[in-house]
Amino acid sequence: MDLKPYQVGDNDIVLAECEKSAIQLLADYGDLTLSDMSLDDVEDLSTRLDLRFQDEEGNDIGTLGAWIKDMTAPQYLVGWE
Repeated sequence: MDLKPYQVGDNDIVLAECEKSAIQLLADYGDLTLSDMSLDDVEDLSTRLDLRFQDEEGNDIGTLGAWIKDMTAPQYLVGWE
């Protein structure tokens, strides 16, 4: 299974097989309906694996690539407000 990170909407990142499955995963995770989102709401982040994340206190917690390197199943990764 070839998984990629996708940002869906403004505030969520998931690990999924394709844009459509990214939307479905977020809909299932967040109790949303598929009509709430479209492919225009999905951005492939596979070329941005150097994207750095910080915790709530601003401490560096690593890159997207390091975070997902050992993940083997589609899943919700992170969200923010």
